[in-house]
Amino acid sequence: MKKYTDVDIVAELQKLVDSHVDSYKEDFDIDKRIIRRAAESRNPEDRTLMWFCRPHGTHCLNENQVFIQGTRDHNTFRFYAEQTYDECIARVIVPKTVKRGKVFGDIFEINYREQAANVAQNSIAPDHDRLTFADGFVLDAPCRSSFDAAMALVGEHGGVQTHQTLPKDADALAEVLSQQKTRRDRLPEADRTEVLSPLPVAELRKYEAVKKAHPDALVCFAQNGYFELYGKDAEKAAPLLGTKLLEKKVRGKPSMPVTGFRESAWVAGSHKLWKSGADVFLSKDGETFKELKGADYIPVGATLNVDGIRCRIDAVDFAADEVRLTNIEDKNRPIRFSESIQYVRSYVEDAGTAIYDTIAKKPAARESIRDKLKSAQKAQPPHTPKPQKNKGKDMEL
Repeated sequence: MKKYTDVDIVAELQKLVDSHVDSYKEDFDIDKRIIRRAAESRNPEDRTLMWFCRPHGTHCLNENQVFIQGTRDHNTFRFYAEQTYDECIARVIVPKTVKRGKVFGDIFEINYREQAANVAQNSIAPDHDRLTFADGFVLDAPCRSSFDAAMALVGEHGGVQTHQTLPKDADALAEVLSQQKTRRDRLPEADRTEVLSPLPVAELRKYEAVKKAHPDALVCFAQNGYFELYGKDAEKAAPLLGTKLLEKKVRGKPSMPVTGFRESAWVAGSHKLWKSGADVFLSKDGETFKELKGADYIPVGATLNVDGIRCRIDAVDFAADEVRLTNIEDKNRPIRFSESIQYVRSYVEDAGTAIYDTIAKKPAARESIRDKLKSAQKAQPPHTPKPQKNKGKDMEL
């Protein structure tokens, strides 16, 4: 048994309906509405559902009500395990949010017949029904007579909007549900085949323009809630990020390698790339979101206090995880040594932006006397000889 977190719930369940349900597939349309209402509900008791499918239909039930004896949800969940030989596939689903019209949340695999036995053994006795009408009127009535009582009030208060059975021992029910949650939370995360949305040609052109402007940087391009890296950037970034290298389809063109990280995690994601010594450029909506220069991670040439000792940063070897430094406390006796990148980086962060002002400027190249003379000659205007005048008269022959 495994769990699937932050997935498109309806899409995942649809796979089971398509492969396992032969008739009455339209039951799943009712389930979709229940799942959507659960995702939008502010009541925690509505947010956990028990869903199962069989060859002739599907059912979507409220977990809270399944564990109360005698409710419709309780009886329905147990019926097919105890009264039929139907092969049923069951899931606990926790809808959390609606994004772009889709319900996202968690799905937990469960063994239907084992769970039905669990429900039979651990369910709580009912106390009474609570019905809420269209105008907000609330009726508390005995379980067996609540339906008749509700019908008598529909004309005055409108239709029944919610029908809930309350337990005799609310604390006992809360303990049972807590145990169920703990058990399923321990399930291992399922390996999933990730299918990425194709990259539209218009977006590809935007990316190519950004990459052309920053050819040496790892370009992170915002798409569908992620910062994605493509091609060779993706191949370099995947091991740095600890992420999978997937394939991104481009309409009308061959697919290309892709990896990335969520937009909300851009700080951690970009820093994993930056600390490898790479330039990192984050682009969103065609604009610069963030730019990190690799040379700024450990600024070579800067002066830095390391453990109270004034040092100069001479070189950084990211492959060897080594920063070469020189102790310049005594100018006559400089001492060279090395430290790890992470260790030196902690002092760079403590120093703040002021450290970049300590980088010595390179002196201008000295010009030789010969070069100066050549430059002066080139700067002078070209010499044009003046015409000579005849001083005497022309001689006759």
